[in-house]
Amino acid sequence: MNTNDLEAFDALWTQAYEIYGKRMEPRVVYMVFQSLIAFSLADIERAISRHITNPDHGQFPPKPADIVRLLQGSSQSASGEAWAKVDYAIRCVGNYRSVVFDDPKIHAAIERLGGWQKIALTDEKEYPFLRNNFMKLYQGFTVNPPDSFPRKLIGTSEHENSQHSEFLRGRAKEQPALVGDKERARLVYQGGGDQGVVQIHHDKTDQFLELAVESQTKRLGSGAA
Repeated sequence: MNTNDLEAFDALWTQAYEIYGKRMEPRVVYMVFQSLIAFSLADIERAISRHITNPDHGQFPPKPADIVRLLQGSSQSASGEAWAKVDYAIRCVGNYRSVVFDDPKIHAAIERLGGWQKIALTDEKEYPFLRNNFMKLYQGFTVNPPDSFPRKLIGTSEHENSQHSEFLRGRAKEQPALVGDKERARLVYQGGGDQGVVQIHHDKTDQFLELAVESQTKRLGSGAA
């Protein structure tokens, strides 16, 4: 959505609350609008419809968290999906090659755990602890997104080559492995770095994150030109 959708959203949210015999003050509707602005109006309308017909939760008026959960899933399920990508990369890519995932929260969590080389070499005995620690960090970043993230996770090969750069000048660099959705992984690569994507701190959704990454990519491109 954008600010032009505020009036339509106001009508939609107000009608949803009228079903429960409740009224919403304009200032509260505006706060809800700001919290859900990353989603399209059509998606929010479908989520509201699913909520009010849900036999477990539909007896209560919808809250922003209900809409986000319906559109994105819970942070626990999201962290499980994220770990599945990490587990795949550990087993199929390995520590030798650098990697780029399609989710910057994965990068932030792995960096916090010591980096790609370290976690990719975790032995089977410590593997369950790695999984639990990763999922806790990822869930935390779902609630409070990281202010920055590395554009790629450095593997052993790239790390060793960087230590001997003067001897390897001119040699073609191996491209990092893209894990997950390739286009989103490219956006993560373009948007990461020392500066990171500051805008992601203001919203908790992947849709907003993608827009923020794309926005920074355009700014970097225009600056290079």
